[in-house]
Amino acid sequence: MDYESIDYNRYRWNRMLLNVFWIILILTILLEFLYLITITEIPAFEFFTNFMLKPSALQLVVLLLTETALRVLKGKYQDYILILTSALLAVIIVEIHNSINYLLLALFLPVMVSIFYFHPKKLIFALCNTLMSLYGLYWSNTWMNDDITLVGLTTITVMFCVFSLIAWGILRRGRELMIYLKSSFESHQELLVKTIWMDKLTKTDALTDLYNHMTFHEYFEELIEQHEQNSLPLQLAIFDIDNFKQVNDMYGHRAGDAVLQQVSELIRKKTCANDFVARYGGEEFAILFTDKLKMEALKVVEQIRLDIAQAPHELQQGKTVTVSIGFAEYESGEGKEHFFNRADDALYKAKSTGKNKTVIAAEPFESHLA
Repeated sequence: MDYESIDYNRYRWNRMLLNVFWIILILTILLEFLYLITITEIPAFEFFTNFMLKPSALQLVVLLLTETALRVLKGKYQDYILILTSALLAVIIVEIHNSINYLLLALFLPVMVSIFYFHPKKLIFALCNTLMSLYGLYWSNTWMNDDITLVGLTTITVMFCVFSLIAWGILRRGRELMIYLKSSFESHQELLVKTIWMDKLTKTDALTDLYNHMTFHEYFEELIEQHEQNSLPLQLAIFDIDNFKQVNDMYGHRAGDAVLQQVSELIRKKTCANDFVARYGGEEFAILFTDKLKMEALKVVEQIRLDIAQAPHELQQGKTVTVSIGFAEYESGEGKEHFFNRADDALYKAKSTGKNKTVIAAEPFESHLA
């Protein structure tokens, strides 16, 4: 697994860590000021120079250099710069306050920072910084030689290594969790894709990729309910390809399938997202219009009919096909069955009176009105 690939927004995290380092600088200045006015017996000027001005200036220089490096360097190098910065800040704090032994724990700061990156190499780099800082301070400062024996130094080293081993365990656990979460997410995503695909297969016609007969009736009933409740505009157009059996007989079923695909594509191009298009039967198509006035929907239907009549079909030696269309607008209280029958009757009339035409259904009988 490539752990660099799961480092989300590295710059944001490094920026946050650097802000913490600035806060550390401010806190050390405040604590030194409190120490100056409440505890220390060192002359104020000497204390201010040695314990406030000097360490603050050193920390400021380190942080400004880090700010520059963070803007110039990219990728994983930023992480190493932040770890190195934490080590330098810890050394400055321990060096200035050499009389406070427990501040040696500040040298563990790089290891703590490295945990943020969940990367073993950065943990090792941080531990090396911690140990080099410890031994550098030990061999360069007489106070540490006087106060800490070699046994004590060894004990501190072992403690840092043990703490780092615990940190390594945290990284391992974190990486295992990331692997599990990634695997779980991918499995869930794969299942979701399969579910969507299966749902699509059950709702659409395989040849034309339009909604199928069953789905048409499901949506048809829902749209009727919407109309009754909210006066939703609703028109139905039923298309039937003229003389389709002759196409199959003369040119074969492959040509017939190509005609169905091309006709469905022409219908799809002229309809919008709010129009429900389905392959109703073998060579029949249906469109439910839900956001158009009657004349607007009728205009779309007529344009589709003309486009189909003008479109040549390669597997028919360039010949065209035509469609007959029955069109009806829903009347409140009419009901699904009567509404569909009106459109279907209009289609039958179009087929029986010459084909390649659109016939508008007669108005519903008074007995069918609510």
